[in-house]
Amino acid sequence: MARFTSLLLLAAATLPFVFATSSDDCADNEFFYDAKSCCAPQGGISNPPSPPQGENQCPTSGWYWHPEKECCLPKQPQTPSSPPPQCGGNWFWNEGSSTCCTGGSTTTSTTPTPSANASKKRDNIAHKRAVAKARRSVLTCPDDMYACPISGLTGPTGDFECIDPKAELESCGGCVSTGEGQDCTAIEGVWNVGCEQGHCAIYTCAQGYKLSTDGASCLKL
Repeated sequence: MARFTSLLLLAAATLPFVFATSSDDCADNEFFYDAKSCCAPQGGISNPPSPPQGENQCPTSGWYWHPEKECCLPKQPQTPSSPPPQCGGNWFWNEGSSTCCTGGSTTTSTTPTPSANASKKRDNIAHKRAVAKARRSVLTCPDDMYACPISGLTGPTGDFECIDPKAELESCGGCVSTGEGQDCTAIEGVWNVGCEQGHCAIYTCAQGYKLSTDGASCLKL
């Protein structure tokens, strides 16, 4: 029976689109992506291909091209505190097609589902307001920088800051506030540390620690 269930899940994952109305329709390792009313794999897929050349692009961080669904999907669930999709150059995010497009402006669209209720509508309104505010912040960020949500003592503040994920010491490789990057200064036992090309580089360890053989951590003596 377990093998039969696994085969059904595998078959569903390979279909161009498996219609879903809520997270209840998704497997344990999936989340509900509202913009396309589908279930998406947590963390994305392994070795995703590039979008068709010249036709579409995917956001520069946290998104990937899904060949069967023929659109860009987020690697993690989208919440009001998630940074908005960021397209490079003169590309603009189109939520309806879930891709970065050229020759237009940023557009959004929401397709209601049969299971929508008052609570979900309120969440959608809050999400739209957060995304709109974030997009205003993104417009002030240079092309090579990302807009990361700023967290306060009680959670996301609704504000964003521009960071360079290739060199930002406290958000190395992506936004720490969304779980994509790493705070290099928080590595246990580090003394001198930097962010090189989106990866933490430990130069020296604090007293009582020594650098590991792979150079990725400090080991307590």
